[in-house]
Amino acid sequence: MDAVFVAGCGRSGTTLFKEVMNRHSRCASGPETSLYGLPFSIDNIAVPWGIERAHLEAMQRSSRNLIAFADTFAKEFLAQEGKARWIEKTPNTVRVIEKVLTWYPKGKFIHVIRDGRDVVCSLRHHPRERVINGKIVRMNPDNPVSKSAQRWLNDTMHGLAFRGHPRYMEIRYEDLVRDPEAGFRRVFEFIGEPFEPGVLDADTAAPKRPGQNLNNAAASSSISSRSVGRWTKDLSPAEQQDFVNIAGELLITLGYEPNHDWANGGAS
Repeated sequence: MDAVFVAGCGRSGTTLFKEVMNRHSRCASGPETSLYGLPFSIDNIAVPWGIERAHLEAMQRSSRNLIAFADTFAKEFLAQEGKARWIEKTPNTVRVIEKVLTWYPKGKFIHVIRDGRDVVCSLRHHPRERVINGKIVRMNPDNPVSKSAQRWLNDTMHGLAFRGHPRYMEIRYEDLVRDPEAGFRRVFEFIGEPFEPGVLDADTAAPKRPGQNLNNAAASSSISSRSVGRWTKDLSPAEQQDFVNIAGELLITLGYEPNHDWANGGAS
């Protein structure tokens, strides 16, 4: 199956990304599945997708392994949508790129990268929703910047290890929101599908599945750059220094900053 995998550190814009992809006439992207980056669990699929657990259990029993289950699941989904390409978006898949590129010889992997300072601003209150005992439950997390910065560092580094691989592509969140057409033209060229201008039109229709935009209800709204640079207001000087101590070098490597001077109490 020539699936397209979209991943990256959580809160990097992957949900916005897959919602745009989902508007394409040949591409379909539903809620997250967590099929690859976490131990397999039917509960991760049943509630967000609005699928009866018994149906998924029967699918599991008839599948010889995880990949066979995923193939059957994807084919059923694509048939329901009347489309041809599965865009599988689950952020934690970035941790197992080597596996999915091996399991899917025709698959493509898109790594969405975002300024880590903006990422931690969002991760500190994430996840806001979680599936617990068969229900989507509201959460109220308060994560320290140090924990969120470590996650951004680890997940992003997993992706960067595949730079140069012919079936791996990096795309910056900032590029997508500042010039969506140019960014998505690159994406569709990479996966071998024609660009359709309509993908950039905000989808006002109600999501078909309960967890289509779990933890990101605004993902179907118009593309906006308003969250770029939010760290300048949201991170205190002490929190900025915490970020530098953990992930400051990666920020420089990615070209977001030339040095650590930005953390001396404000923006560079």
